[in-house]
Amino acid sequence: MNKRWVLSIITTIVICCAGALVFFFIQEHITEKLDEPSRILASEVIPTETDEAETEVDSSMQLKDVIEEAQKKVVKIELADGSFGSGFLYNDKGDVITNAHVVAGAKDVNIITSDERTFDGVVIGISTDIDVAVVRVDGLHGQDPLPIRTEKAEIGDEVLALGNPLGLDNTVTTGIISGIDRDLELPPYHYEDVYQISAPIAPGNSGGPLVHSESGEVLGINSAASDVGAIGFSIPIQNVLPMIKGWSDSPMTTLPGA
Repeated sequence: MNKRWVLSIITTIVICCAGALVFFFIQEHITEKLDEPSRILASEVIPTETDEAETEVDSSMQLKDVIEEAQKKVVKIELADGSFGSGFLYNDKGDVITNAHVVAGAKDVNIITSDERTFDGVVIGISTDIDVAVVRVDGLHGQDPLPIRTEKAEIGDEVLALGNPLGLDNTVTTGIISGIDRDLELPPYHYEDVYQISAPIAPGNSGGPLVHSESGEVLGINSAASDVGAIGFSIPIQNVLPMIKGWSDSPMTTLPGA
């Protein structure tokens, strides 16, 4: 065999062996690192450059401002039987939007604001097939409402879900619009063309607003959630505005089931 060929083969074998040893060393080193407490990862974070840090702070402050303003207009709704849900201020008349299933069978309810003030509320409109209702709260007359977005949201829009899940007041969760035009039946209510959201919601969130995380505008009414995965459903506000406005202008004199 040619000596040059022999030398070449030997060199290749040495390189391959060396490469294998390096691979196993790196793999073992990485495995050891992964087995260490996760707090080490935090201590090894390299600070970002000033410009990026300032951008992150500005974005964070903007989000906090949106949340703070929105929370002032979100209320907890309590019924005489101890059940509860959420709602949000719709206009300067003191009208609060919520889900029909939150106030079904009731006429008079208690309204608790984010700063723990309590007011009397009266249901002035409710649907028996669309999960929407309106409560008038004279004590909130003249208060600034949440702004409403009348344009349809899009998949990927970043959102906030506000309310009182499990009775935990002033809770905010974050997510995105993960689907649109969903239809589902939860008798007696029919949900048509609703938003699917990834922001977690739970019992007590019902009736709370789905808010755009940048503009602070209401996109929907949080209404239902799947038992599997982080899947919630929110009624697009623009779909029910005509009904809500009708009740606000001309309150119902007789409520079904009340």
